[in-house]
Amino acid sequence: MKRDPVEKPILCPSAQPEWEAAQVFGVQTGTQAEGLRVGYLTEAQLVTPDVLAASAPAMPTEVMRIAAPCMGTGCKHFDGANCLLAARVVAMLDPVVSGLPRCAIRPTCRWFRQEGKAACLRCPQIVTDLREATELQIEVAGMG
Repeated sequence: MKRDPVEKPILCPSAQPEWEAAQVFGVQTGTQAEGLRVGYLTEAQLVTPDVLAASAPAMPTEVMRIAAPCMGTGCKHFDGANCLLAARVVAMLDPVVSGLPRCAIRPTCRWFRQEGKAACLRCPQIVTDLREATELQIEVAGMG
């Protein structure tokens, strides 16, 4: 008899490092002036104190993309069915790559499951926390 595989949790690709089961899946490679870009790790790495210390003097969320299980209705961006942040990213930002970047979390990513390829084409420009956000970035983040 074939056993059912254990279902993996849906991951938020814009999580905070203190969330349970948080893992780094990308690192910022560009600057605000040249256009922020995230380079994706071939394998997500569990968030540990040593991993977090590697971002110093910046906050981890200024230089790392962190994924963790989606908080669902516990998150201000979730409306009970969809992630409104993912919807805003797709509706308000232009794609920055022409093909799907390699991504360690895509099979379980909330944004990909909800918005498909359109989210992935915009994802490399997303940084969770920006020191100097533009008006557009503030609006996309739902902070405006």
